[in-house]
Amino acid sequence: MKTPEIDAAVRALAPQHTSTISNAAWAELADAVVSADAAAVRTARAPRRPRMLIALAASLLIVGLVGAALVSRPGQNQPQALSFTERGDKIIVRVVDFEADAARYTADFQRMGLDIKVNVVPVSPPFVGQLSSFSGRTEQDTSQFRLLAPGEACNGTLTAADPGCQDGLEVPKNYNGKSTIEFGRTAKPGEQYYHTSLSATDKGELLEGLNLDGLKVGDAVPLVKTRAVQQIGYLVETAPSSFDDRQSVPADWYVHGTQTLRQGEVSLFVGPRPS
Repeated sequence: MKTPEIDAAVRALAPQHTSTISNAAWAELADAVVSADAAAVRTARAPRRPRMLIALAASLLIVGLVGAALVSRPGQNQPQALSFTERGDKIIVRVVDFEADAARYTADFQRMGLDIKVNVVPVSPPFVGQLSSFSGRTEQDTSQFRLLAPGEACNGTLTAADPGCQDGLEVPKNYNGKSTIEFGRTAKPGEQYYHTSLSATDKGELLEGLNLDGLKVGDAVPLVKTRAVQQIGYLVETAPSSFDDRQSVPADWYVHGTQTLRQGEVSLFVGPRPS
């Protein structure tokens, strides 16, 4: 995308004079081509360096306007799964391809000279592309990491509303630790979530926005079925922090909470009395 500043920079660097070629010069060049005088043809070609300088100046201007540089390393002959942006002595890492496999994520880190291995784990929709956890040999290996919220430390005018400005990880450029981090990926049908929200009614979850707590089961179930729910289960507390999984309960029991552990599946925490 061009800006007035870039256009001005290019115009300032571009030659301001014009040249014409005489008929005699055209004739001389034609004779050189016919006689296969390759050396004469090569000499007649316009030098390419000024054009490269113009492109370089425009690139430097763009970097100055953004205030950060998108890092590119040799050998990256396939699309990256992660993006790396330098900010001072830090590197900002964000997920580009949420569906990439662990090997691609790890390869991107290795190309940056970072000894960081990546695992991908199934998570519920709000956590896809997010860092789920990390571990290292010592506390020093992971204490150098800093999690970034959506919209934090993004390039240019990007905000939390932009796909390229979601959760990220800040790593020192001179990081010399050895760590393993886990990114969330979309779960396959029937696959249990490694990480999910506290409630199935939280933002981004299957029952987002529904207020079910305190309702009787007979009133709550029809509301649940208005969503893309394929299976409803019930969790009955039998002891503190201990629950019995049931397929059905009385309709006059009360809903105490909700949970989703797989695509299209919802569990209702229920009991004979209001919570």
